[in-house]
Amino acid sequence: MTLDTFTIRLATPDDYDAVVDCVQAAFTKWIDIIGMKPMALTADYHDFINRHVIYVIDGHQTGELAGLVIIYPVNDALYVDTIGVNPAYQEHGLGRRLLTFAEEKAREAGLNKMTLVTNALQLSNQEYYRKNGYAETHRETLEPGRVGVWMAKTLATE
Repeated sequence: MTLDTFTIRLATPDDYDAVVDCVQAAFTKWIDIIGMKPMALTADYHDFINRHVIYVIDGHQTGELAGLVIIYPVNDALYVDTIGVNPAYQEHGLGRRLLTFAEEKAREAGLNKMTLVTNALQLSNQEYYRKNGYAETHRETLEPGRVGVWMAKTLATE
């Protein structure tokens, strides 16, 4: 798989099971590291699909997703709620492509800022986002035992 052999499309209700499977594949590894389920594993994906905020990349098998991103505007920014790549498809640039897609959607909406939150114990995620132009803005206890690291990126105006 290369970046030019896939497309990103809006998820439909028929994608629900594949969305849940992709999120479980991408986020289950974090349970032992953070000591609880990541927020992505407890989200309401029916709601996200109905709100038309999940974009997906189809996998090689019918009913399988290679990755997904959930994005929606919050205040003056486009919020990246979840980005996940199925481990079977990692190391092919899909995460970066999904972030780039999100930035394109922000510009289309007239927004020049991206925001997201990741768990303070997900150090590799924080480093990944820093490498992609995000900077930490603050930390916040989201619930007992869960500290969120808020990050933001200002998009260059074109």
